[in-house]
Amino acid sequence: MGPQIGRAALGWAAFLVLASVVLLITLTPGTPEFVVTLFTLCLGLLLGLIVVVGVVVSRRREKREGG
Repeated sequence: MGPQIGRAALGWAAFLVLASVVLLITLTPGTPEFVVTLFTLCLGLLLGLIVVVGVVVSRRREKREGG
């Protein structure tokens, strides 16, 4: 994973998480908007997790191959 792709994906993940958290504070639980925002929060967290795992795997691979 290139550094630019990782930064962009992490930026999108942070945006999704922050926007979702702010919206969840203002929305009423049980409404369709709340459910969609909660789903968006989960997607943002999942994307962030995927980026972090990708960075860790690529760094381990570089250490093993390049020394």
